Amino acid sequence: MRISREVTKQLPEEVKWVDAGLTVAARMIDDNARGSLHGGRLPDAVADLVQASRSVQRSLYEAIKLALSQGHTFDDLANESHLSTEYLREAYESFDPSRDARPGPGEDGREPWRVLG
Repeated sequence: MRISREVTKQLPEEVKWVDAGLTVAARMIDDNARGSLHGGRLPDAVADLVQASRSVQRSLYEAIKLALSQGHTFDDLANESHLSTEYLREAYESFDPSRDARPGPGEDGREPWRVLG
C-alpha cells in the first residue's frame, strides 16, 4: 500500500500540521511497521506501531482543536465519529499535547483516546 501525497490545493497552515502528523503515521505504518512485520522483527513492528499511534493521537487532538475553532461543536464531532459527546469532550480535554501521546493507560490508569476499539 502506497500513500498518495497528491495535494490539489494549498492547505492552510493549521491544516498542514495535522496533515504532517498523519503523513508521519502513515509512513511509520507503511514503511517501518510493515517492513518489520514482513521481516519477522515483531518487537520492531510493535515499536513502530506505537510511534504511529502517538502521531495519530496528536493529529486527532489537533484536528478536533481546529474543528472547534471553525465553529464545530463536540456534538457535531461526536455524531460524525459515533462517540458520545461527553466521551469525546473528556478525551479531548484530558489530552495533554505537551506530553507524548500515550497508546494506552497512563499513570492514572486512564486511556486518553480509546476510539479504536
